[in-house]
Amino acid sequence: MIRELIFTLFWAVSLTMTLLFVATRMLSIGLSVTPADLRALRRDPGLIARALIANFVIVPALGVAIAAMVWVPAQAALAILLLAVLGGGVDFLALGDKSNGEPHEGPPLVFVLSFVAGLLSPIVRLLSQPIGAPVMGSVWGLLAVTMLVVPLPLVAGLLFRRAAPAAARVLSKAMALVAVLLFVVAAMTTFVVKAPLVAEIGVKGALAMVVLIAGAAVAGWLLGGPSGQHRALLARTTIMRNVGLSLLLAIVAFPDAGVDVAVLLFAGIEVSLRLVWLLIGSTAVSSVATLGSRKS
Repeated sequence: MIRELIFTLFWAVSLTMTLLFVATRMLSIGLSVTPADLRALRRDPGLIARALIANFVIVPALGVAIAAMVWVPAQAALAILLLAVLGGGVDFLALGDKSNGEPHEGPPLVFVLSFVAGLLSPIVRLLSQPIGAPVMGSVWGLLAVTMLVVPLPLVAGLLFRRAAPAAARVLSKAMALVAVLLFVVAAMTTFVVKAPLVAEIGVKGALAMVVLIAGAAVAGWLLGGPSGQHRALLARTTIMRNVGLSLLLAIVAFPDAGVDVAVLLFAGIEVSLRLVWLLIGSTAVSSVATLGSRKS
C-alpha cells in the first residue's frame, strides 16, 4: 500500500510538472514570435505546406512503420507512435529568440507546428484509449486542459509580444529556462519510480528511436525546397518532435507502463545527437577557416 501511495504521489508530481512544462514552453514560443513574423511566413505557403506534410504525414507514417517492426519493444513502439504523430517540438539547446544564422521563418514555423500538435493531442489521446487507461472525466474536460496548455499560452505570448516587444524578448528567455527546469523535475520524478523499466526498452528501442530521428531529418531536408537554409530549418524542426505533449499523453494514457520513460529516452537521444552534430559542424567550420587563413 505504501508503495502504491509513493507511486501515485510521484505520478501526480510528474504529471503536474509536465503540464507546467508544456504551458511554459508554449508561452515562450508565443513570446518569441511577432505578428509580423507570422504574416511573413504566410507569404510562403509552400514552406508551410511542406512543413505540415513532413511533420504530420511523413513522420507519422514512418513512426507507424517502425512501431510495427517485430524487434521494437512495446514500450518504445508506443512512445514512437506518440512522438511521430505530434510534431512542433522545441529546441532544448536554444533559449529565447531566434539564434544567429537561423532563418526568420524559424520561430513562426515552430509556432504553427506547435499549435497544430496541440489541436491533434486530444484526438491522439482518444485513439490511444483502447490500449491505455480510460479517459478521466469528460471529453470536454480533456479539450479544456489541452486548450489551457497549448493554444492559450501560444496566443497569450503572441499578444504580449505585440504589446510589449522588449519585455517579451526578456520574458521569452526566462520562460524557456523555467520550462527546461520543469522538464528536468518531471523527468527525475518519472525515473524515480520507473527506472527499472528502462531495461525493457533496451538497445533495440533506442535504435528504433535513432531510425525515427534520422528519417525525420531526411524528410525535412528533402521537403525543404531549393534553399539550403530552408532545408536545414525544416530538417531541424522535423527532428524535434513534441516531447512535452508526448510525455503528457504517455503519463496519462499509460500510467503503469514505461512509455513515458521511452519518451524521455528519445529526448536524451535527440539532444545527444544534435550536440554531436553541432560539435562536428563547428569543428569542421573552424578547420576550414584555419586552412583558408594558412593558405592566405
